[in-house]
Amino acid sequence: MNRPSGEWIVGNGVVADGAGTFLDDGALHIRDGRIITVAPTAQLRRDRVEFIDVNGRLIMPGFLNAHHHLYSSLAVGTSPIGPTPDFYRILTNMWWPLDGALDRESVYLSALVGLTDAVRHGVTMLFDHHASMGFVRGSLDLLHRAFAEAGIKGTLCFETSERAGPVSLEEQIEENLEFAAQASASPSVRGLFGLHANLTLGNDTLQRIADRKPADLPIHVHCGEDAADLEHCRTVGFAGPADRLAAFGLLSSRSLLVHAIHLSERDYERVAEIRPVIVTNPESNANNRVGHMVRRRMPAYVLGTDGMGCDMLATLRAHFLLGRDQDESWTDLQANVFAERYRVQELFFPDTGRFRPDIRADVAVPDYIPATPVSPDNLLGHLIFGAQGGPMFLTLADGRILFREGRVTFLDETALRREARAVAVRLHERYYG
Repeated sequence: MNRPSGEWIVGNGVVADGAGTFLDDGALHIRDGRIITVAPTAQLRRDRVEFIDVNGRLIMPGFLNAHHHLYSSLAVGTSPIGPTPDFYRILTNMWWPLDGALDRESVYLSALVGLTDAVRHGVTMLFDHHASMGFVRGSLDLLHRAFAEAGIKGTLCFETSERAGPVSLEEQIEENLEFAAQASASPSVRGLFGLHANLTLGNDTLQRIADRKPADLPIHVHCGEDAADLEHCRTVGFAGPADRLAAFGLLSSRSLLVHAIHLSERDYERVAEIRPVIVTNPESNANNRVGHMVRRRMPAYVLGTDGMGCDMLATLRAHFLLGRDQDESWTDLQANVFAERYRVQELFFPDTGRFRPDIRADVAVPDYIPATPVSPDNLLGHLIFGAQGGPMFLTLADGRILFREGRVTFLDETALRREARAVAVRLHERYYG
């Protein structure tokens, strides 16, 4: 199935990005993959340009999932192979055996299934944190291929860890470095340097990475997800996980620190000083029983799913409900959901983010027609309590229609799921061993 592309006007809806652009009855004129004009619908109706009528729905910038594990897409239906009373044994009895069982075909199909789910839910940018300890070299190239097929943007890295031994560790380092260099010429994918977590990396390994990694290559790391990560850092002579990464020169303003739950006072000082990208994953945190990030201690943050699907509106709703006991104002929540998200997107893809002329046309139209007035002040409330989640009405990336009328446009999803199921059967057999 060919992905439609060309010139479009998407209109008769509430055009809103939560960061300054708001039109109660607005439209976007899209040509050559970019937004040409944002204006009232009446000004943009053109006889010879296809008009996509959204019938009063919200027209928003495409969503960002700032931390995902696409390799988890084929894990649905599996059970841990041993008890999981704590976080470490969730890793050793579930996720590490799974990523050890992944091979070439399951890595690719996991990515394509996950990216299809992302597009279905309006995600047009995704930061993936990959692990497949049985198939390291070339794995990021396969993910890049899947991203190209799906038509969305993102960052890729391999989850470097000592747990698979020294030979594998060297392969993981090389995979990160080589892919990042290769991806620097890509218009849609960037390479980062992936680290699993402080608790699976020794001081010698962190020093090797610091010595070999280009200074401008950011890291993507689980940071203080569980108390074990904080305790490990203290055991090896540091105040905490952010402090340890900074001590090795690995922390920068473009680093992705994921979870940031179990931190020391010195860690919070490092975060305030360096201002890395903080990614919180509310559903995963609840599922793994690791606690929740203290929002008032963070300068800003964005949302991820940590492998638990790609419905960012459902994640936003969970984030709001699970944080009702936190001292966070509605204004601060809005700033993180909108302005901080666009800032982070622009760190890696400067011509994306909030609606403005000449940015890449990444658009999400939730399948939700508001029954009450929408304004800049209550837009977030409409997303949390009205739209809530579920498939989009329309998703575009770089001006291409990726999802419309309940169907993805870039592949035969029925055939994909049939193929993925066959691959998943073999993956599950290896996993259970």
